[in-house]
Amino acid sequence: MAAVRVRFAPSPTGYLHVGGARTALFNWLFARHHGGTFILRIEDTDRTRSTDEAIDQIIASLRWLGLDWDEFYRQTDRFAVHRAVAEQLLRQGAAYEHEGAVWFRIPKEGATVVPDLLAGDVRFQHRELKDLVILRSDGTPTYNFACVVDDHDMGVTHVIRGDEHLNNTPKQMLIYQALGWPTPLFAHIPLILGPDKSKLSKRHGAVSVLEYEKRGILPEALVNFLARLGWSHGDQEVFSREELIQYFDLPDVGKSASVFDEAKLLWLNHEWMKRKPVAELAGLVRRCLVETGVAPAPEVEELGAQRLLKAVELLRDRSKTVVDLAHAARFLFPGEVEWPPGSEELLRAELAPAVRALAEALGNLDNGSAEDMEKAVREVLARLEIPLKLVALPMRVIVTGSRVGPSLFEVLALAGPKRVAERLSRAAAWLEKGAR
Repeated sequence: MAAVRVRFAPSPTGYLHVGGARTALFNWLFARHHGGTFILRIEDTDRTRSTDEAIDQIIASLRWLGLDWDEFYRQTDRFAVHRAVAEQLLRQGAAYEHEGAVWFRIPKEGATVVPDLLAGDVRFQHRELKDLVILRSDGTPTYNFACVVDDHDMGVTHVIRGDEHLNNTPKQMLIYQALGWPTPLFAHIPLILGPDKSKLSKRHGAVSVLEYEKRGILPEALVNFLARLGWSHGDQEVFSREELIQYFDLPDVGKSASVFDEAKLLWLNHEWMKRKPVAELAGLVRRCLVETGVAPAPEVEELGAQRLLKAVELLRDRSKTVVDLAHAARFLFPGEVEWPPGSEELLRAELAPAVRALAEALGNLDNGSAEDMEKAVREVLARLEIPLKLVALPMRVIVTGSRVGPSLFEVLALAGPKRVAERLSRAAAWLEKGAR
């Protein structure tokens, strides 16, 4: 294969969503797999709708996903080139002026066959196509024209894009032919559908790529998820970036639409959270604690790096996102924790003496290790002749605000004797008043 050159060419009229991100990823993987060049080209010829804010967001999204580019262009920097080519088509008689705009002539007879690498040959009758504007009356090029000129000048070998662009391809091929230029190879990727098989929309998850970062999704997980939307390698589901580069190629891209499954994304995210080095994950949690309002920055600093690392180790197996993990760590910080619905049935008034005694015993501990916590709890319960199973779950709810989690005594040690005693004391007072 000749040196591969591909491009991702977003229009900066809005944020980069998952469909665009998958197109970028497939182009990037194809380039990296074949040792080729990945071009980022901002198609900002629509000056009424393109914004610098959208450009910044697209660039930030690609960087977060780890999709680096080898060359960067903005179409607005190439207007002079586009106009010169339009003048050439006018001189050839392949284009004409009308109402201040320049139009490309579509042949009246015959057909154009698009040799698509995924869909096969797709035939378009010329009688079904209309002449198209290539230069607007203000002198700016239109999409179908500018992308042909730029793809040619940038030596693009493969145009890999969503199949919503398939209907544009015969018009673009006719422009290539009129100019005597070779056409690149085309591959139109099938759509991503929502779970109800309708076009993917915001209600299905078609939100900004950076919104997934806010939701606590890891970039490794989103890249893995997007790669599997329309591409496969045997039965493997979890892929490292290196594996994706090694295995990805166009023949393995499916010919039918893919379904966006958020449950699958959360599963992959959980898998990647387990694989991520604890220190890296703790760094993400530290930032998330503050950004989501779980705890202010001074309290996070006061918690200390080692306790946060231990918390991440203990809590990540039950957390699907970084945000989940941050909220699961809420019990480590001062203040009340919210008890889950139905806790009143669990926290019965007859437990008040045991909870009060546990609060006093744990509050007197100097060393808050899990072993010391367990010893103190068992001594109190032995004296009161109460089995641990009667108070273990109520204690967990009182201290952490959750019914589930890792070892109770590891959790108590993480919270620390002072915080555990405070919460048990408040719960004891509530129970002594009759609870319900």
